[in-house]
Order: sequence, then structure tokens, then C-alpha cells
Amino acid sequence: MKRHTKICNPKPNGDKGLTLIELLVVIALISVLVAILLPALGLARVWCKRVKCQANLRQIAQAWHMYLNDNDGRFYQGRNADVTFVGWRGLRDPDSLRPLNRYLSLSERPESEGQAMIAKCPADTGKDSTAGLSVYTMHGTSYRTNHLMIGPDRIPSLPDPNLTEEIDRRLPNLRVQETTDHSRLLLVGDNGWVSQWWPTSSKKVEGWHNRPQCFSLAFMDGHVDFLLIRKGIYITDEYTVIPFGDLYGLARYSQGEKPHE
Repeated sequence: MKRHTKICNPKPNGDKGLTLIELLVVIALISVLVAILLPALGLARVWCKRVKCQANLRQIAQAWHMYLNDNDGRFYQGRNADVTFVGWRGLRDPDSLRPLNRYLSLSERPESEGQAMIAKCPADTGKDSTAGLSVYTMHGTSYRTNHLMIGPDRIPSLPDPNLTEEIDRRLPNLRVQETTDHSRLLLVGDNGWVSQWWPTSSKKVEGWHNRPQCFSLAFMDGHVDFLLIRKGIYITDEYTVIPFGDLYGLARYSQGEKPHE
């Protein structure tokens, strides 16, 4: 008897491999999807860093309130106090006290950058003009206070000498009870916001959160926001840098408006 051997032949309609043209089409589609998704992923990373930055600022604002409660409402003042109020020891002012640290469960003067991360904005790409290092590395914190309230007991001159004189007169031993409009009063924010706002500063500040001249900021009442800061504008519907309501008229006049408050 003949032994019949079964020969396995592919079915006429069986699966075939991709042709070169089909492979190129798939690659093109993947490239299009990547081109669409990458910007969205980039924006998501920016947004996440901004959210984390604002969470830091919210806790720092709460720490300010605890500090004020323990110090009869007096704001902290001293050399470079607008940047040495919180964080690690930093490279520029390694011997400065950090009075808010105790309210954030930090040591008085952390020795390394990794020990005060709540004081670091994850988007801190600000560079020191001479050393090429981040603001956090140089100053020990990514953030800067409104030094019309917190910092030296005399401010650099504003364009309106009367406004400068009035603020200087009130700064020494300033208490929170003397300030007004806390829902609009800026307290602390990304380091560059002060240079962006200061009327006589020529420094161009891009900001860290992918929108020029926009900064994460905490207000005196504790809420946080992401705001466009306008050069030399003391009062807007969204914010004020002036701590004293009775100076609003003078401030509006200084920024080119007729006083109406």
C-alpha cells in the first residue's frame, strides 16, 4: 500500500505579513499621534509643576499666619528677609535664620537642598546671573515675599516719593492688624514676581510656568492663584501689592489712574 503524506499548504485567504507600504502607513500614523500627544504631555507636566508649586505656597502662607500669631502680628524684617524667611541655608545667605521653618516641620537651618523641598518650586529654572544656579540653590528658597510688608524696614525708592515715604514710615514693626484687603493683598510667590512688578526694575522676567510674566502667588488670606503681574501696577481687580487701604488713592494716582477708593 502506498503511504499518503499530508502536505500542509497555506490557505489561499490566509494571513499575510505587512507589505512595505502598509508598514510605512502605520509608522506615519504613529508619528502623527506622537506629534499630537507630545505637546499635551508637555502641558500636563507644566500644569503638575504649577499645582505642586501652589500647594507649597498654600502651606507657606499658613505658616506665615502661625508665625504672626506667635509674634503679636508683627511681620518678619531683617537683611534679605524677603528671601531668607524659609528653606535650607542656601549659598548666598548660609548664616541667616529661617523663621518659618519651625511651622513647616523643618530644622532652623537645613544644611542640604534636599531637606527643605517645600520651599522649592519644581519649575524653578531661574538662573542666578553670575553663578548660573537655580534660585533655590542660591537663596535656599524659590519664593519671595511682598517686601512692602516683609523684608528690610525701608524699601527701594518707588517713582512716587510720597508713596515711598508713607510705606517706609509704617514698615518698622508692621503688624498684620494694620494691613487691609487680605483677599487681594499679595503675600509671597515665585521669586521673579517682585522684579516683574517693581516699577524701576528693568529686569526681564519670563516666569517658570510656561506663560511669560505669570507667577504662582499666595495671598494674605491664604488662597493661591496664577496671575499675570503688570510692571508698576499697584492695584488691579485681582491683586494689590499695597498693604494699606488708605494709600490706594495715592497708589492709583502713581500708576496713572485717578484715585477712586
